[in-house]
Amino acid sequence: ISSEPENTIRNRKNAIRSFEKFSIEQLGESSDSVIVELKKIKQESEPEQYEETLYDLLQKWINWRTKTGSKASTVIVVFSCLRSYLYYRGIKTAPQDIKQYLTFEKCAIEEKHPLSLEEFRTIVNGFANNPRRQAIYLVQGSSGMRIGEILNLRKNDFDLSLDRIKITIPAEFTKTRQSRSVFISKEAGKLVEKILNSIDSNELVFHSSKNITNARINERTALIRLGNRLGGIFTETYPNSVTRKITSHSFRAYFFTKTVRIHGENFAHRFTGHKGYLMQYDRMTEKERLDLYIKLEPELVVFDQSKNELEISRLKQDNTSIIALREEVEKLKTERVKSDKEILEQFKINSRIV
Repeated sequence: ISSEPENTIRNRKNAIRSFEKFSIEQLGESSDSVIVELKKIKQESEPEQYEETLYDLLQKWINWRTKTGSKASTVIVVFSCLRSYLYYRGIKTAPQDIKQYLTFEKCAIEEKHPLSLEEFRTIVNGFANNPRRQAIYLVQGSSGMRIGEILNLRKNDFDLSLDRIKITIPAEFTKTRQSRSVFISKEAGKLVEKILNSIDSNELVFHSSKNITNARINERTALIRLGNRLGGIFTETYPNSVTRKITSHSFRAYFFTKTVRIHGENFAHRFTGHKGYLMQYDRMTEKERLDLYIKLEPELVVFDQSKNELEISRLKQDNTSIIALREEVEKLKTERVKSDKEILEQFKINSRIV
């Protein structure tokens, strides 16, 4: 599993530890002994008896996890990892049997807090003494990248040759294990360029921690501390949870929401690295994606000055287009007059011949 995403590795290790603890506490023996016993029952008993024993055991584990305070969603995730581990150990489970025999507590789905522009602005201003951290949130809010993807970026992943900075996220750091490229706003780009100019080509851009786990912890801690200073909504948590309403994921959700409103859900999934509807058949050129992004950009910028600069730039482009159109019209008029004159001259020549 060493080649899998860090979160997946952590969840699988958690599942193995959980099953070991359950086996010792509830069954009085190690998980290895339990697995050996299951294999023995499979060999010596009828299939129905084996299935009953296996799924009874798994249901007991589910109930045990639930009683220890794990959220329903957590139990489902850990169970999925436990299934993989048991499969590796020779204990197979079928999806249809899981539906038939096992009961999971239903997940309580809380309505997520939508990050407002004012809250976004307040957080960026709150990190005024740390431009690199300001850049992280402006980049996330204008690109929809996951915090883990951002923290793994190196200078070589940035392309400054286009109208907007393009970032190519290496496949090994994306959740789907597929490389993708994103754009960031001019607003975010100003801070990013300063950072890029101060580091070497293969250096990490947004942190100097020894590993990504420490970097994640540092960013989460910094946002919590800022929230404690700001108070109000910035310290609020969801009911029956320690998860705050505003986390780093709020900025990714902010981008997704803005993109849905301008370009629709399919493109929002594309930009954020989800597997949207028929994505494999919808292949846009880089220019097409950049044009779509530039249309979206005014909805992503945080500060009024940035909005004003974008509007001025747009007006200049419109004015340039109008001037070019006028010149084209004048050119056509001149060519038409010339053509008409030639036709009249030809008429005169033809009439004299007649």
